[in-house]
Amino acid sequence: MIDSITGIIQRKEPTNLFIDMNGLVFNISICLKDYEELPDLNQEITILTYLNVREDLMELYGFLEHDRRNLFIQLIGVSGIGPRTAINLLSNISVAHFKDNIVAEDVKSLSLIPGIGPKTAKRIILDIREKITKDKATTEDLDVSKINFTYDDIYTALSSLGYRKNQIDKAIKQLTKENSFEGNIEDVIKKVLSIIR
Repeated sequence: MIDSITGIIQRKEPTNLFIDMNGLVFNISICLKDYEELPDLNQEITILTYLNVREDLMELYGFLEHDRRNLFIQLIGVSGIGPRTAINLLSNISVAHFKDNIVAEDVKSLSLIPGIGPKTAKRIILDIREKITKDKATTEDLDVSKINFTYDDIYTALSSLGYRKNQIDKAIKQLTKENSFEGNIEDVIKKVLSIIR
């Protein structure tokens, strides 16, 4: 999987970003929220990606934030929601607001987003509410002013090494209680590993 791409912004549109990486130009689908935050043309950028592969198509979707990409991946896991629908949903609401509506089971507010009806809103809530609730519970006590990474960064790094989510959650909660969940990501991962092992 292509996790991210670093290159020069050749062209940008509300739904597409064109990045030149050493002469190879990538056409990446983006949401409006990310388009509004893009640097100027000819500036270097690193964008997180998701590669959607079908029998007759390969599409790259891009995101400026881990949280937005993670929510996108959760959304396309919901029955009836494809990548195009998910990227359109993320164009119309912030990640934080979207998650708050899901946790609160606010079908009415979700139904106001273009592309989501009451049935789809209920399906989204049913499919991803539990995971979002767990993620929020894990991160809500962190002092983000002392770190330059997210829980998802830690989880992605450690899960790729074979560690389970409950192991990672337990270690992070211990570090938070000890006021040790700060510093750079490498230091925190070492602390988490020392607890897990």
